[in-house]
Amino acid sequence: MLLYSDISRNFTTILHNLTDSQFLIILLYFTAFFIIYTIISFPFSYIDGYIIEHKYGFSTQNFKKWLIDQIKAFVVSFILGTIVFEVIYTITALSSNLWWLWLSIIMIIFSIILANLFPVLILPLFYKTSPIENEDLKQCIAEITNRAKINVKGIFSINLSSKSTKANAAVVGLGNTKKILIGDTLIGKYNEGEIISTLAHEIIHYKEHHIWLLVLWQSLITLIMFYIFFKIHHYFYHLLGFKNVSDIAAFPLFALIFAILSFLSKPFGSAISRYYEKRADKGLLNLTKNPESFISLMARFCNDQLIIAYPNPLIEWYSYSHPSPGKRIKSAEAFRNNA
Repeated sequence: MLLYSDISRNFTTILHNLTDSQFLIILLYFTAFFIIYTIISFPFSYIDGYIIEHKYGFSTQNFKKWLIDQIKAFVVSFILGTIVFEVIYTITALSSNLWWLWLSIIMIIFSIILANLFPVLILPLFYKTSPIENEDLKQCIAEITNRAKINVKGIFSINLSSKSTKANAAVVGLGNTKKILIGDTLIGKYNEGEIISTLAHEIIHYKEHHIWLLVLWQSLITLIMFYIFFKIHHYFYHLLGFKNVSDIAAFPLFALIFAILSFLSKPFGSAISRYYEKRADKGLLNLTKNPESFISLMARFCNDQLIIAYPNPLIEWYSYSHPSPGKRIKSAEAFRNNA
């Protein structure tokens, strides 16, 4: 709509008449675009994140708290989006032939910095973390980390219950900010064996440096995507009457091409993620020697969170970052039978 109605071109012309500052032109264009996009997408976010979550008893938030989170997310996304937008149109204006390479490098560095700062700056805006107080669980954690021969200082409880009944755990951060987070919903509702299975999975991610490896793979995908964009964008830009990629009015086309490339590249990223998740599952089984608890954990996840155990293979291939629960259970059963 923006491209074929000339709204984008006309708005950019107005901005150029208002100011000669390229920085302000980029900022004002992105601000208008982001606000309009947020308004259009808000009803879908409300249905997906509030109505459906309450319908099935997952959300523990009232509308006010949910809306406050949306406002926080809007502010964070706007700040990060502004930085990215300014970088894109500054670099493309400065380098006509190698902008794709410089943008790739900058985006990779930016993602690494963001991953490092996420546990420190962004996560506390939405969740509180605290040291684990359960002494028995702390003892089990000490035993499993000793068995894994690693020293993990950053194992914390995260108050998922403030927003959801769903249980989860994760490794977040890079370098000095890396930590393992265990949801209080997991600690409160699941038995010790299931909690240790979850923790062991995250410990293997930690031990084998899977986050860094995923960053490297994603960096390669980013580099390839920018290069493909560079090779094909001339045809589409000229077709719609734009001279070069640094034309801000062409941003809807830039976003559209990148969305298509992201759509096409998603199965590669999903497959890479599933590979490391399978390694973490295999590692946890070798570490805990307790496949029954892992099988029970997967089954409870499916039942408690209404997760499809055996999704359509095409959907799993395209979008699943983890092997389907059914496959994970079968792997644990095979481990048990071969033990």
